[in-house]
Amino acid sequence: MIKFLKHQKRWLSELLPIMFDAYRFGKAMRKKTDNAARISSNDVLLFVTMKNEVHRLEYFFKYYRELGVKHFFVVDNGSDDGTAEFLAKQEDVTSFYTEDSYKDSNFGMHWLNYLLFKYGRGHWCLTCDPDEFLVYPYMDTRSLQDLTSHLDSLDQDSFFTVMLDMYSSKPVSESHYAAGSDPLLTCPFYDSVGYSKQYNHSYRNLFVQGGVRRRVFAKDHPEAAPALNKVPLVKWAWNYVYVSSMHMMLPRRLNRCVDEKKTTGALLHFKFIGQLNDKVKHELLAKQHYNNSAEYKQYGAVIDKKELLYEEGVSVKYTGWKDIVRRGLANLGGW
Repeated sequence: MIKFLKHQKRWLSELLPIMFDAYRFGKAMRKKTDNAARISSNDVLLFVTMKNEVHRLEYFFKYYRELGVKHFFVVDNGSDDGTAEFLAKQEDVTSFYTEDSYKDSNFGMHWLNYLLFKYGRGHWCLTCDPDEFLVYPYMDTRSLQDLTSHLDSLDQDSFFTVMLDMYSSKPVSESHYAAGSDPLLTCPFYDSVGYSKQYNHSYRNLFVQGGVRRRVFAKDHPEAAPALNKVPLVKWAWNYVYVSSMHMMLPRRLNRCVDEKKTTGALLHFKFIGQLNDKVKHELLAKQHYNNSAEYKQYGAVIDKKELLYEEGVSVKYTGWKDIVRRGLANLGGW
């Protein structure tokens, strides 16, 4: 009993400050469009933060609507590229606007934790970035509702993914993405090998590194390569929060959603399109990303040199969910 009480005290001491910050930052946002009354009790919801990503939005919404997302909650962090006008035309979107610091908001997580608490409770909620696309086993014949029903049948309320960085065979600056198109047409390749996994005892999650961001961008300091493990799909409850992006959560049991018996998926990550060049230049001035935007400095150096991300024997073309299951990057589990 004493051990249990100590555990509860520790958990609350971690949870409450995050919830307080979420409330403080969330309340400062301004609601722009409100279609939340259209939400039904069993709807899958999607939560996303963005800035100046209007070129991605047409396909992003199309993709997730076809998977089975019924409503989108969007935080627009000061876009001036037509994002607000696009969102205002969507009947399945509730949007919020803020010009507050992305960095000070724990890189957008305070805003999203607030919205997840306010609107997500009792729903399966997908939280991702506008350049991330969820893939999972049998997705060609089974919807997100089929996947969440399977997870419900197992009393499993979180779903693990590995983030796969996608790229082209050309330099990043020449990897032109046409607005509204499938980003796989621009960036069809990913690293098929070179991933490492280790158990993080602090948060009881699987810490994954690798892919092109370790092989190319962090080659001088591979131990500092970004985390590729994410828990983007969760059946939300009042006492759930993201701690660091979608990499880890509280309570800790939500992070323990990966083993050979559990179904897992991937997030195809399309950061390395031609438009990244302008974003890097802006970010090096704004310094709103993690570690004083050190990762964006790496991007800038590679882009300026026109280095290729593609490497023979490592890079493979994405052909569907069966491919990543065969390579051990996603699991069928018992589904």
